[in-house]
Amino acid sequence: MTLRPLADLPASAAVLALLLAALPAQAASVWTATSTEKIRPAAAARAQGSAALTAARNEFEAFQVVVTGAAAGVRATTAGLTGPASLSLRLYREAIINLANPSALDGGTGPWPDALVPDVDELAGERRNAFPFDVPAGESRAIWVEVHVPPDAPAGDYTGSVRVTWSGGEATVPVTLTVWPFTLPSTASLKSAFGLSWGTLNTAHGVSGDALSALRARYGQLALDHRVTLSRIDDGNRDLTHFSSFFGPLFDGTSAAALPGAEATSVEYLGGSSGYASWASFFQARGWDDRLFQYTCDEPPLQCAWSDIPARAAAARAVTPALRTLVTTTIQQADAAGVTSAIDVLVPVVNFLDDRAGEKFAGPQRARYDAFLAGSPRRELWTYQSCMSHGCGGTVDMGSPSDSDRYFTGWPSYMIDASAVRNRAMEWVSFNHDVTGELYYETTMAYSHDPWANQWDFSGNGDGTLFYPGTPAKVGGTTQIPVASIRLKMIREGMEDYEYLKILTDLGGGALAHEISGALFPHPYDAEVSPADLLAARERIARRIVELGGGTPGAPGSGTGSGTGGGSGGGVQAGVIAPSGCRSGAGGLLALLGLAGAVRRRRR
Repeated sequence: MTLRPLADLPASAAVLALLLAALPAQAASVWTATSTEKIRPAAAARAQGSAALTAARNEFEAFQVVVTGAAAGVRATTAGLTGPASLSLRLYREAIINLANPSALDGGTGPWPDALVPDVDELAGERRNAFPFDVPAGESRAIWVEVHVPPDAPAGDYTGSVRVTWSGGEATVPVTLTVWPFTLPSTASLKSAFGLSWGTLNTAHGVSGDALSALRARYGQLALDHRVTLSRIDDGNRDLTHFSSFFGPLFDGTSAAALPGAEATSVEYLGGSSGYASWASFFQARGWDDRLFQYTCDEPPLQCAWSDIPARAAAARAVTPALRTLVTTTIQQADAAGVTSAIDVLVPVVNFLDDRAGEKFAGPQRARYDAFLAGSPRRELWTYQSCMSHGCGGTVDMGSPSDSDRYFTGWPSYMIDASAVRNRAMEWVSFNHDVTGELYYETTMAYSHDPWANQWDFSGNGDGTLFYPGTPAKVGGTTQIPVASIRLKMIREGMEDYEYLKILTDLGGGALAHEISGALFPHPYDAEVSPADLLAARERIARRIVELGGGTPGAPGSGTGSGTGGGSGGGVQAGVIAPSGCRSGAGGLLALLGLAGAVRRRRR
């Protein structure tokens, strides 16, 4: 097509051309959403134009800035938050993955957000290729915005903004944060043992030797900052001096994790039949032996015979009685097989803690573990989720679902096409059933192919994969890094929810903690609740912690009552949804404690 000079056009056409040239580019909409929802490309623009968060000290909190297009060359920048101290905000682009099959009847196909590509990564501090990006007309794309409140940050109110620009436009999103006057521990109170198997990092990142070990340590550090432990440390080198050099900081609290002093809560024994004595001596000398466990058998009798369990446990205990044994089974099955005395950590699948009516383990099963736990202080009850959270075979028939399809709905799930609330629910369920740890079999399963394009494993999207390989070719920079998924962020949110519940319990409010958590998630298969109800429950817990002395409202430097308005466009608050027209700071801590009337509370 050849464009004619303006002078050659008819007068009326020339005037029209001038008018068109003077018009601004097509306006894009910029709005906000909580972290506990997944913004898919078809999401319509909303009215929320600001974000209001609440967080404890030493807690991560996040929200999403969403651009509804068309918008080309989208970038986001921020100067962080200011108030009683200065706090940094991290920015990520939410990458889209297309799903060919639904994980379950309550799953879905098509484009979903999952990988979080950093602007500047938290591990190597390198600029990555999060920005710029384009948003097609009529579609939405989200930017993840995250803050970590240091443990020594003064309580009170902080303000800042996120600036979003694109070709022909820009918008500024006001942000307020109210910091509660209590602090979360750096080391997770709920233990965890998440897998990361040998070979996956080699395949996806193309590294070996010390470069592989350094990369594996980065994965471990990023996991600690999400309050989970990658317990299977296998980089192909079983030398314990090598282990201490590369991975010791993950266990002694000297890694560069943002959570200061964070320590891994477990490590799987990988020393073979001849390594018990050396591993026991190594871990005992460093005070880490309470974290060492033997993965004695997984889901017997599928992965081993029941008769294998006592022999394997005896081999370990003969050399080092302190080495705990772990088996994924129920107390009923262990008792029936006569192997209970050989097990220190029982790990039933979450379905079998409280199953649906008519199933073998229907109803609450927790009391059945009391005698086992009372038998030794070494014993613990953990839990895990499996493909039983979405279905373990084939693809679901969305048009004519079976009873089996319906069974595999509503459970806590780490699938990409499960809701963010269900990604976050597992730790609430763990608290409800008084379990002390969580197991997950793998975090890089899809690395055998391209996880950026396909995470279908065991009939689920994302089953066994919580990271993405952050190669320079994919995310920019020069250093190989792990990239977190939204699902990993939701696990961290659940871990932090668990800390809220535990702090309230430790302050004498255990009955209220269980009342709130049990009302929110009455059964594991009832994990689909609204984000607003979950955040309201969290706020109620935090308010009670402060009332019981977990923090001191109004103390010097607390900043109570000094909230700064964020405009009248409404906002997103972690703890309460700020209604349109209210100050997004909600009147500071006084309002959050119920001492001012600016907050409209939601009830279940």
